Amino acid sequence: MTPIREQSIMFVELALLLGVAGVAGYFLIGGGRRLRTTYHILQNDPLDVRSVNGHRGPVEVEGQAVPDDEHGTVTAPFTGTECLAYTYEVEELRSSGKNSSWHTLDEGQGGVDFLVDDGTGRVRVDPQGADIRLDGDSITVKPGKELPDRLERYVEATEGVDKQDGTVNLLVTEVNTGNKQRFTERRLDVGETVYVYGQATRGPSAGWGSTVVDAVIGNGDAIPTFVVSDTDERATAWRFARGGLWRVAVGLGVLVIGALFVLPAVALSV
Repeated sequence: MTPIREQSIMFVELALLLGVAGVAGYFLIGGGRRLRTTYHILQNDPLDVRSVNGHRGPVEVEGQAVPDDEHGTVTAPFTGTECLAYTYEVEELRSSGKNSSWHTLDEGQGGVDFLVDDGTGRVRVDPQGADIRLDGDSITVKPGKELPDRLERYVEATEGVDKQDGTVNLLVTEVNTGNKQRFTERRLDVGETVYVYGQATRGPSAGWGSTVVDAVIGNGDAIPTFVVSDTDERATAWRFARGGLWRVAVGLGVLVIGALFVLPAVALSV
């Protein structure tokens, strides 16, 4: 084997090793961040809202999500429901050979300032920058099917999301072409249970006799992740832990494969 060919093989093997390390690192870092958030959520119990009065720094509260008179509600994009916060995602089912998978075409979130009421008081929440974890519903639309009015208006106004309504004329019949699309909307509705883990800062004066405490919970440098969830503390922690555990498992699996197959090959060629 010529020296040039040997160098080429070594280069490919080293590139493969770096690729394995990069993939493993991606999953391990992502999983580690979620498990770190899980730890912070479970480290302390939620405070009574009245105890948040004047509080500064990391805090977690549970209660009922209610509108702030100043900000009201926001309209969810797919159903038109008035809510306090939402996330949405549009996916398309694409096939390659015998395999099919969902590809995200568009996603986003929105919300307005709202209050958490636990019976002891009310505290303002600014959801901007939050990791919003909510239950939701999906609508799957097959190629050639007519979209509901709101979804049709959304698709027409959104670059990168096209109606899958093409047809092929086979003389005796027409065949629909295109892909399935899935529209998922998750909302924090008025009156729902809500859990918030964030950073408390000084709030605006609520006025005499108000039950709103002197604090606003939002994003900040003192917390690893700002969380708004439509369930309790334990269930929210599991949402993060579940995502963290499978990512760590995948990362470790990739490292094991690299150690068993790629690293020995590189060692022999050096």
